[in-house]
Amino acid sequence: MTVADGGKLALVVEARTWSDRVKALAIVDGESSRQAAYLLRSIKGVRADIAKWFAPHIEAAQATKRAADEARKALVDESDRIQAPLAEAEIKIKAALLLWERDEDARRRELEARLQAEAQRVAEAATLDAAADLERQAATELDADVADALLAEAEAIVSQPVEAPAVFVPSSVPKVQGIVYRDRWIAHPDIDVQALAAAVAAGTAPATFLIPNRAAINAWVRATQGHPAIPGIRVINDRQIAARG
Repeated sequence: MTVADGGKLALVVEARTWSDRVKALAIVDGESSRQAAYLLRSIKGVRADIAKWFAPHIEAAQATKRAADEARKALVDESDRIQAPLAEAEIKIKAALLLWERDEDARRRELEARLQAEAQRVAEAATLDAAADLERQAATELDADVADALLAEAEAIVSQPVEAPAVFVPSSVPKVQGIVYRDRWIAHPDIDVQALAAAVAAGTAPATFLIPNRAAINAWVRATQGHPAIPGIRVINDRQIAARG
């Protein structure tokens, strides 16, 4: 066992000793409170000794980590520099493809609507022709009952809504293996916080949409101790005790 290991072992034993003393601690009066405070101060000193022993080892490990991080960062930076023109080209071609897809989809929908309207016009014309044909048959029919039936059928045809078969124009955007178009719905970065808060208060939006800024709230609490009070914020005094070595 080395001297260094022996020093560490002594600290381990001392830490356990002081920890065991705390287990038997009972603060019942002023004197026991004073002894507990001394005990706290002693523990603080032992912790300082432990930190001092580990400090050079921690520093050595941190130095090794810093060197590894610097080497890694240099490699990442070099990789990024080499890829930079390709990344820019990728962004440019993606934007161009998305723009063309949007324009092409708009043209497809426009053509689809135009063909659907034409199909509706043809279907309505066919319906009117069928009704007119029945009316012509009724006009030449000698049997009055048959003529009435033909007219009733013609009226029924005209009164029914005409629905042309749905027209579908396939997309002209080519399918290329390895290239995937997908939707990514996101909220606009400009959010009206007051309107959102009102929606949460009204129950039309979940409360999880409002995340408290704890850093700002705690800074306000430290500065004001919660006066004047703000609805929704409950201020507490988390009183603590510190020991100086």
